[in-house]
Amino acid sequence: MHRSVLFGIVFIGLTAAAFAQGSGVQRSELSAQVSGVFISGTNNTPTTHVAKHSAGLLVGYRFHINSWEAIEVEYGYTRNGQRYFTPGTAPGSPGTNFAITANMQEAIANEVITTPRIGGFLQPFIVAGGGLVFFNPRGPSSIAVTHQKRGAGNFGVGVDFHIMHIGARAEFQELLFKVPDFGNPLLTTNKWTHVAQPSVGLVLTF
Repeated sequence: MHRSVLFGIVFIGLTAAAFAQGSGVQRSELSAQVSGVFISGTNNTPTTHVAKHSAGLLVGYRFHINSWEAIEVEYGYTRNGQRYFTPGTAPGSPGTNFAITANMQEAIANEVITTPRIGGFLQPFIVAGGGLVFFNPRGPSSIAVTHQKRGAGNFGVGVDFHIMHIGARAEFQELLFKVPDFGNPLLTTNKWTHVAQPSVGLVLTF
């Protein structure tokens, strides 16, 4: 799946680049960022969900419609662990504790509100949008699990530092989605969680 998303981002970028060059305006940006992925846990009755924090990769393409508005598509990848604990149903009885290691991927489309470049190099922005988050279990598990996707909302803020065609980006985004259960009712929490996703990286403008 992740190869298809990456190919799609590159294809969109190349197509838009041809359009931008034909119009004589540099409107396109390709970005590659290292991100932190901090998933909040949920306390629930009866199942408690705790996720392991991890590092990830975030790549994207942004097209500027004008000096104040842009649209972007992003792909993110990380590998983390999800743990589910259910206490015993009777006093003194043991509970259950399941740990799932999975690849987590996100495919997100955002509306971007940005300022014109301040001083020719500084460009703050805010983003809001949504898409899908994919969970693909890896390795053996003590419980039956399968791959799963969740709808997600997204919002964030950031700033670009442009120097010629190369720049830097610092950004903070929040993803909201329902806790995955990997297709097994024993892992269902019926709760929503959020991912704090700070990132830094490079931006290529063309």
